[in-house]
Amino acid sequence: MPNFPDHPPFVPRLEKTCFLVICRDGDGSAEPRATHLKGHLDHVEKYWTRYITAGPIREPGGDALVGSVFLVLADDLADAKALMEGDPYITCGMYETITYNEFSNSIGQYIGGKIWESAEAIAHRAAGGPTEDLSKGLNA
Repeated sequence: MPNFPDHPPFVPRLEKTCFLVICRDGDGSAEPRATHLKGHLDHVEKYWTRYITAGPIREPGGDALVGSVFLVLADDLADAKALMEGDPYITCGMYETITYNEFSNSIGQYIGGKIWESAEAIAHRAAGGPTEDLSKGLNA
């Protein structure tokens, strides 16, 4: 694992909206998963720059796949759905449920730090203040 600083550095907020897409497998998903694997991989490789991360999920301690999670960049919900609907795993109907949620990618290794300068700025934004306050602090 790479060495990280003790405290996360400030990083710019992503320009595009992020969507967390959670897909839960239906009964009998192992066969369509195997059948459509190549098409699925072709799709995610073609659009790889639209994914922050993605991958299969399992129950804790389990071996069997129970679904997939995608963190995608999109202009809006329609754009996120259009991206996902091009994936053979979506079109083959193997998922029992698919949920879309807007996601604020705020801190972590993938983004290289955090998107706020101060707790006051993030509290101000959570109360409906402008996003640019996150990068400046409130009294900048």
